[in-house]
Amino acid sequence: MKVHIKIFPIVGICDQSQKLELPLEEGNLSEALALLEGRLGMNCKIETLMFLHNGRALDCRKDAVFQDGDQLWLMPLLSGG
Repeated sequence: MKVHIKIFPIVGICDQSQKLELPLEEGNLSEALALLEGRLGMNCKIETLMFLHNGRALDCRKDAVFQDGDQLWLMPLLSGG
């Protein structure tokens, strides 16, 4: 299965937006993050990222399951006030 990844500019990961396509066997968030870490050499804590799965907020503490063609966006964690 393939999951489409969009990564917004994030300190420690990339300085410009990137689009990737990850081939996943198990189709879960842990597998996707492990592949991204290996491919991008991610140097930041997962708690500093915000994830969107098909346009909806994704809790990174729970292991989401992806289907073929799903979209995962990684962006810096935003806080409001």
